[in-house]
Amino acid sequence: MKRFLFTIAVIAITGSLFAQNIQVNRQNKTIAVTAEESTTADAEVAVLEIGYHNYGLTQDATFQENVRAAERITKALLDAKVPKANIETEKLRLARVEIDEKWTADMKKERQFTAEQSWHVTVSASKAQTVVDLAVNAGANEVDNVEWDVADPIALQAKAGGAALAKARSIADQMAKGLGTKLGELVYASNRAPVANTWQTVEVDAEQRMAPPPPPPAPPKLTLFPQKVKSDATVYAVFSIE
Repeated sequence: MKRFLFTIAVIAITGSLFAQNIQVNRQNKTIAVTAEESTTADAEVAVLEIGYHNYGLTQDATFQENVRAAERITKALLDAKVPKANIETEKLRLARVEIDEKWTADMKKERQFTAEQSWHVTVSASKAQTVVDLAVNAGANEVDNVEWDVADPIALQAKAGGAALAKARSIADQMAKGLGTKLGELVYASNRAPVANTWQTVEVDAEQRMAPPPPPPAPPKLTLFPQKVKSDATVYAVFSIE
């Protein structure tokens, strides 16, 4: 819901305290408006969280299996021309397991240790599906937190701020007409831009991949649907009136 706060005010210009000290007098008439606006754009960048999680009977065997899987996965990413600088380690964990009572007796016996590795992989949005498919085919059994963004988020936010300011001017102009006067120049403006999270999660069932029943099921097919990237802006603007 859009919220508009309309205030007829006079601003006493006192250096950095301009926006805080508001006084009313006959010599300096102003109209103050707060307006919100949003701008969206197609996603251009995808940040993928790809990982591998396994269990084992001994600490060494569990770790070595995880390392071998990690080598296959990272090799697949590099073969796909993902720059090394775009692959960042997110998680690395080796620990004794906490027994799940839902596990079978054999699973409880064989799962004494657990190991996890995951990476943040930054690629173009158009390449995200291909990279995920290659990673899963190479052995990745976790794909979490796909973040969609634009190549220049500052420009998108600036566009939202410009739209909010234009809306504030339009509102102020209508207010001035209602008061029987004319809108003058912009005297002051501030922009508050909240940080928006654009997270989406897709997962592969690690339990099925680590203990597939015979015959083994067909590999799951992950489908990514890039989100629109949204930027919000709230502008507080003060205009003079004649």
